[in-house]
Amino acid sequence: MRFKYLLIPLILLLAANSFATEKDIFGSGVFVGDTDGITGKYKLNDRHAPDVSFGLEAAGDNGHQIYGDYFFYKLDFLKVSEGKQPLYFGGGAQNITDSIADAKNTGDKFSLRFPVGNDFLFWKSSLDAFFELAPVLSSTPDMKFQFGGGIDIKLLF
Repeated sequence: MRFKYLLIPLILLLAANSFATEKDIFGSGVFVGDTDGITGKYKLNDRHAPDVSFGLEAAGDNGHQIYGDYFFYKLDFLKVSEGKQPLYFGGGAQNITDSIADAKNTGDKFSLRFPVGNDFLFWKSSLDAFFELAPVLSSTPDMKFQFGGGIDIKLLF
């Protein structure tokens, strides 16, 4: 059911590839994991990139999540015969808004994220995929430590 909300933005993002002036600078696609949603990344250079995502809670909390991270890439972490497979790490923040707020639940949760992942940049292709694990420190409504993560596929243009 949630995937129908991802289909139209994904089609629009794929169509936007024809308007790009420089290749492989901006990436946009889908993220599946603790949150299912759309995601975007802008490469500042080969070693730095901010990343944002908006999606629906996969745990069934009837809420949505938005987060922003800043990635640092270690390009020579793994050697592959074709393409690149850098390790990345970074930091960021997320806000989760529940659609149902009550006396025990304020409706909003602010957290700090510390993602670590492995990026797969396919050779001779504008496709980028990664696996991520993100330790998360929630500060509202009470202090809590947990893990998030998922799989992301982006089209670079």
